[in-house]
Order: sequence, then structure tokens, then C-alpha cells
Amino acid sequence: MRRALARLARQVPAAGRSSCLEHEHSANYRVAITTKPRIILDCDPGLDDAIAMAMAIRHGDVVGITTVGGNVDLAHTTENALAVCDILGRPDIPVHGGHDLPLNGSTGHRANDFHGPRGTGHIEFAPASRPASSGDAAAWIIETVRAEPGIHLIATGPLTNIAYALRQAPDIVDLTAGITWMGGSTGNGNTTPGAEFNALVDPEAVEIVFTSGHPNMTMAGLNVTHQVLLDRTWTGDLRVRMADESMTVFCDLLEYYDERQHEFTTLAGAAIHDALAVVAVTHPDLVAGVRYPVQVVTADGPTRGMTLVDQRPVRYPDPGNVRVLEWVNVAKTKELLRETLSS
Repeated sequence: MRRALARLARQVPAAGRSSCLEHEHSANYRVAITTKPRIILDCDPGLDDAIAMAMAIRHGDVVGITTVGGNVDLAHTTENALAVCDILGRPDIPVHGGHDLPLNGSTGHRANDFHGPRGTGHIEFAPASRPASSGDAAAWIIETVRAEPGIHLIATGPLTNIAYALRQAPDIVDLTAGITWMGGSTGNGNTTPGAEFNALVDPEAVEIVFTSGHPNMTMAGLNVTHQVLLDRTWTGDLRVRMADESMTVFCDLLEYYDERQHEFTTLAGAAIHDALAVVAVTHPDLVAGVRYPVQVVTADGPTRGMTLVDQRPVRYPDPGNVRVLEWVNVAKTKELLRETLSS
């Protein structure tokens, strides 16, 4: 029964502002039922994760948030997730701490030099109003997905929590509407020449998720996230439009993020990597991708963490296992972000 419900859930288009289920009763009468996708957001806030949280909470129905060690250590990612929920007026959303270290138990990579010691640059959030709901994110994901087939998993950090959940309970593959991950790239990396940060932190976890056999697996890599850049002019305009003074913290985060991008990269603005994974679920009409065979390099060496996307024009390609996003409507995505954060 659960498998049947899951298959039915996948047949329903991802819902968002521009998608609905329509029932036609006559040529002149149509009832439209608009719903938001039910989401579990697995994240490591992190500057751009905070923007992704705002997007998910505004345009999705967030069942819960799980945290993972990545941009900074687990204690800070969990505290930041709780604080952002407070800022967004949603202290009711459960937050579950997860794994701090990757599957192989190494100390892993951190991005403190980019995101700051706490993950929020020089911006200090007010202390969270509550503690985390639990410290076992994988167990909570398994329990929640089994209880409610059709939830979409969105991951914007290393895939450690998701991999643990799939390894402990392979049956949840058939129960989730989809798995969308911000990570990887079809080309160059950002932490090493070949590897994007989230993939490099735990490539073994990426391998488990990519080989799980989920028919609705999506990768939002650097090749597409670098298309949406928010510069100082955009952020300044957003600050003017802010209707709620408490929301200006997102402008502070974006301005700090833009400073770090200019210091560390040649990008002309802050890339909102993680928010694009949310957009792919809540507003699927704003992105497009192709299903390719994708592998991740787990061997030690200079290519560890590289996502190998087979885009060769061969006559008989291997079956694709991941939908790789290649295009995003930049103008409409920026407008969506502006509307989301200024409300």
C-alpha cells in the first residue's frame, strides 16, 4: 500500500505557486486545488542555507528540518537552523540534529573561512527560543517518511544524514516523492578543481544516495547555481523593500556573502546555491534538466568528490540515474527571491 501511495505521489506534479491540480466538471467550470509540496529540508546553515530555509518555509509545507555538519560544525548548524526558524516566525517547525562527521569518520572539511566561525559571518543571531527536537536526524527522517509517503527530501549540505537513512531503511526510497540535492557540478569544483564542497565533504554518502535507485533524483550543481548571482545593487534594493525590520538580517547575510565571494572568487555576486534546490521543488517551471548517468569519485586523490556527469553523445548511453539541472530562469528566480525575502 505504501509503495502504491508513493508511486501516486510521484505522479502528482511538484506543487508551488504556479502549479495546481485541476478537476474539470464542464467546459465552463473548473475547480483548482493548489497545494504546497511537503518537504524535509536537510541543511548546514551557513549563509545560503538561511535563504533556502526562507524559500522552503514560504513556498513549501516544511514537515521538519534536519541539520548536518558541513559549512560549520553540527552544534552551530543546528543552532543557526533554530534561530532562522525564529526569525521567520516558525518556531513550531521541528529541528533535528544529525551527523557532524562524514560516513568514513574523518574530521571532514569545513568552510569557516568563507561562512565565518559560526556560519553566519559577522552577523549574530539572537539565541534560539528552544532546543533541537532530537539528535538523530536519520531516525526521524525514516519514521516521518514511513508515516507519510510522498514527502520530498531537499538536501543543501553534505548528504550524510540522507545516506544514513537510506542505508538503514532502503524502503523509504519508494516512499519519498523525490530527493533534490544542491551539490556537485558538471564541470569544475569550488573547493578543489574537480569537487564541489558538499560532494567533497562526504562523497561516500553521495554514492549511496545516487545509487539508491530513486526515479526522481535531482542534482542542482555549480553549473546551474552560478547562473543566479545577487550583487550589492540587488541586495540594496531588497533592503529598501523590506516590510519587516527583523528580515533585514537576510540582507546582512547576503552582503557579507557577496564580500566573501569577491574575496575568494571572481563571481560577480553571491550565488544562492542552496535556494535553487528549493526552487526546483516549489517552482519546477523555473528550472530544467536532463537525466544523465552520474558517478562520484570516492578514491583519495585530487579528484575525490568529483561528480562525473556522462554527457557524451553516444548512441547507446548508460541509463541515467540523476536529473542534472542545466538551466534556470534567472530573472524570474531573482524576482521570486526578492518577493520571498521582502514579504
